[in-house]
Amino acid sequence: MRLIHLMKNILLSGIIILLCGSGYSQCVADYDFGDDVIGIAPDPYQGETFDPAIIGEPYLDVLHMLIPEFVLEVDPTLPFSPTTTLDSVQLISMVMVDLDDSLSLYSPEDLGLIVTCYNNGDSGYPCTFLGNNQYCATVTGTPTTSGHFRADITIKGYVLVFGFPFGQEQLFGSLIINIGIEGCMDEDAVNYNPEAVIDDGSCEFNACNLDGIAVSAISFEFTDADLIVNVGDLVYWVNYGGTHDVNGDIDSQTGLSFGNPEAFGMPTISGSPDGVCMGSHTFTIPGVYTYDCSVGSHAALGMVGTIIVGVGGCMDSSASNYNSAADYEDGSCESVVACFGDIDGDYSVAIPDLLPLLTAYGCVEGCSIDLNGDGLTTVIDLLALLTVFGNIC
Repeated sequence: MRLIHLMKNILLSGIIILLCGSGYSQCVADYDFGDDVIGIAPDPYQGETFDPAIIGEPYLDVLHMLIPEFVLEVDPTLPFSPTTTLDSVQLISMVMVDLDDSLSLYSPEDLGLIVTCYNNGDSGYPCTFLGNNQYCATVTGTPTTSGHFRADITIKGYVLVFGFPFGQEQLFGSLIINIGIEGCMDEDAVNYNPEAVIDDGSCEFNACNLDGIAVSAISFEFTDADLIVNVGDLVYWVNYGGTHDVNGDIDSQTGLSFGNPEAFGMPTISGSPDGVCMGSHTFTIPGVYTYDCSVGSHAALGMVGTIIVGVGGCMDSSASNYNSAADYEDGSCESVVACFGDIDGDYSVAIPDLLPLLTAYGCVEGCSIDLNGDGLTTVIDLLALLTVFGNIC
């Protein structure tokens, strides 16, 4: 019936919430709905929901429902007389849908939750609620599974038609219960925890308010002193105590240039336990960078860092260890020793070397293939090649 469809928007979305819990604590139907003749509390259409649940901790919340007396109090446009009575609404079943994996379905009990309906003794069925009454339900339990869940419920609503109740089932799903842990819920915090459903006030914020890789200056050291980053990454420094700088130009211990692909640095600044932003640098030139704190004897005390930007390797295509994926030359190239008998220059002695020799076989003047250096291409050259045939340089 159309009446049952309309209950989705007014009453039954609240019932969905109650199905998300478990409980045995008695509740009292005493919520102040004011002058309203129909309502739920909490009301999801007002942005309300049950409190989040913490894994392994006892949970309790209460849902209040105000059931109207007449059908037209649900929707005055329905084709019923003003005296048509809304007989009752009955809860049939509920399935919890994992919002992160909609194919995973659970019962409330699977999550450590059970719902307890209280209908004031108006019916022998605790989850049957009569028209023109207020009811409540407790949601209690000890959650066992974390996640974000939507309650899909099946209800059956009844109206009186010519003195006889007529009912129809309908499936609804709208309200969500979040189960997880306590932690930082601010996505801008450096310790944001996506599994947290209650903020415990532990959020820590990036002192530089930058999206990048953090290095901390603490006492006489840089954290992540040996850092590997990608080309184009931004690195920022935060001072948590003492007076420090970031010096990526002249080695404060030797007075010589670090020889970095480019110089960088941040000025001297005093830190605090909450962190003070020293500055940042975006590394666009691949290579190895060395830096220190040039304040006093901090560098000598170990306040030195290295940042490797990109992938190092041999960039000489003629070398045997050439690395086509290298971003910068790291001095690792290995020289190639020519192979005796390697006629085609592929650093091996194989069929591609034998065939040109056979083609040149018999040459007596201006010979291009002469392995023994006698100016001829003869059987002596052929035997010399066969001696090293299969070698790889």
